Amino acid sequence: MAKKRYKRYTSIAGVLPKVARHQGWAAKLDMHSFFSKWAEIVEEEIAECSRPLKIVKDVLWIEVESSAWMQQLQFEKLRILEAVNATLKMSRLKDIKFVLARGDDETGGYELPELSYNPPDPEELKIFEEQVSVIEDDKIRDSLVRLWYFAKACKRKSPTE
Repeated sequence: MAKKRYKRYTSIAGVLPKVARHQGWAAKLDMHSFFSKWAEIVEEEIAECSRPLKIVKDVLWIEVESSAWMQQLQFEKLRILEAVNATLKMSRLKDIKFVLARGDDETGGYELPELSYNPPDPEELKIFEEQVSVIEDDKIRDSLVRLWYFAKACKRKSPTE
């Protein structure tokens, strides 16, 4: 039986792209990349009454504020799907499903959770940038830093705030 030869990597830059591809992270990041750009992809009126909720098996679930909007968006479904897919580079969504938002008040009101933006400590950023400086691919390194930065900076406000 022949022994398998494994390529040795001397830095994380040699391993990270392969791990990301192998784990399917690159495609998943691509598939969810439009969530933060929802208002730019759909019309303002639609963005005010809906939000992307999740993606399950290449199907986008959109939360809407009322059954009237759910019916209206059913008519817009193909156009929304095409607009979203146009923003994706590595993946494609197959379908869209709509779900009513669960309101916290008696009227079943709809409210998008607010995001708070608190930039991370510049010293933390500098430390993280030093840690990933071994990644030779500028695009991957910059993307990783941006992902880390926004994960630290953008937090959903709790209902009590």
